[in-house]
Amino acid sequence: MIRQTKYQDGREKMADGIRCLCNVLSLDGGILVKGSYTFSASQVAKELEGEDLYFNQGIRLAAAAIGEINSLTGCGTKETASMILSLLTLYQRKSASGENPIVLARDLRNSSERLEEAILSHAFSSTNSKVNLIRQITRDDKTAQMVLEGSKEGELVVKESMYAETRLEITRGMRLDGPLSVGEPSTMTEVLVLIINRTLSSFLELYPLLETLGDRKLFLIADQIEGEALSLLTANVKQDRLHLWAMKGPGLGRRKTDIMEDAAALTGTRVFDGLYPCEIKDITMEMLGRAKTLTMTGDYTILAGDADSEEIRRRVASIQNKINAPETNYYDKQKLRERIAGLSMCAPVILAGGNTLLESREEKTRLEYAVAYAQTIEQYGICRKEDILKQKWVTETEAILAQMMNQSVKEPEISAWLLALMIRKSSSLMYLWLTTGAVMVSAGYDREDLELIKSGIDVERLRG
Repeated sequence: MIRQTKYQDGREKMADGIRCLCNVLSLDGGILVKGSYTFSASQVAKELEGEDLYFNQGIRLAAAAIGEINSLTGCGTKETASMILSLLTLYQRKSASGENPIVLARDLRNSSERLEEAILSHAFSSTNSKVNLIRQITRDDKTAQMVLEGSKEGELVVKESMYAETRLEITRGMRLDGPLSVGEPSTMTEVLVLIINRTLSSFLELYPLLETLGDRKLFLIADQIEGEALSLLTANVKQDRLHLWAMKGPGLGRRKTDIMEDAAALTGTRVFDGLYPCEIKDITMEMLGRAKTLTMTGDYTILAGDADSEEIRRRVASIQNKINAPETNYYDKQKLRERIAGLSMCAPVILAGGNTLLESREEKTRLEYAVAYAQTIEQYGICRKEDILKQKWVTETEAILAQMMNQSVKEPEISAWLLALMIRKSSSLMYLWLTTGAVMVSAGYDREDLELIKSGIDVERLRG
């Protein structure tokens, strides 16, 4: 791969890229990109990139820092961009005056860590302040109350609605999307549960278990139900010989497996695959799960079991670790939160409405930001700017950071976690810029690389 390396010139062009993006993002309101307003730093960055690769590198670094704050807290784009601009101006001036950039970078890192600790130590909880802060994002009192109410109930998820009105729905139990393959919609209590993670086509495999059912009710979830098994189960249910309902496992691939395992944990059973711990024909009544209630409609099933077991707590902790992992993207986090809501048997969902598809999507984006912000406030609390400004700082850099934070944030109160992340990411970006000796970018591919690309090889990963 053909690479270009520049020293001082590349470093200054990188600073120009950072400044260009932050100048745009620090403006009030949303930014019009290709006909729709956006608050996404990455979308704006793509439109600002030009032919200069070093300039583009600065834009991408700034977009990554601001975008991470936005994904974690739901807001902070304007404030972070404003603070990065102030820091960049200060340290460009200091660097040009002959001060050692390594010493400046070390002092900045130490000062930012102390300021971050001070912010989190001054955090407090306030319901009124929380409502006001969320209202600034939702722009509506009713929607802000929906966000708070849904957040109190459990892991709140935002989805697009088919209707114009935005509303909150709370499901008590684990929701399994999909129609019934066998049986009619109904509501039952005390139901046995069997979960099979493979295609079920032979009725003879199930016959020994069905023979022992008697008048008891059975709910069956399988990867697929087809052929002889589907036709004979349907016939026996219609003739009232069996009290059985069956559906295909919801989702695809790994997600389907996870949902099946969650349903098994909630009902106190396990997922059978026909081999371990036994074949399907050897399954006994004691191996089946128990559902307290089962509500089946034409489009989905609500399953309620025991949400207070040790297995449930272990699975929820494991899912929470995945959510907190930095490599987990926003879409996967939403799906993981849905799983936690199902395991907790309380799934609050805000359905974002709008008169048009574009309005609905914009409302959904705004609500997602509000939900993320509400979660950070609930976990870390709120911080007053005046409490930070009253602090007696040890070094000049700490005082400068506190003053820049004050200028960048207009509201007197703000999420403590958002404020701490602003300090951390802005300082980290400046630390990177100060300690950069040379900037290397990929200018294109040579003949050998082009041949590898034609063969389907990822050249970027191969070359490192």
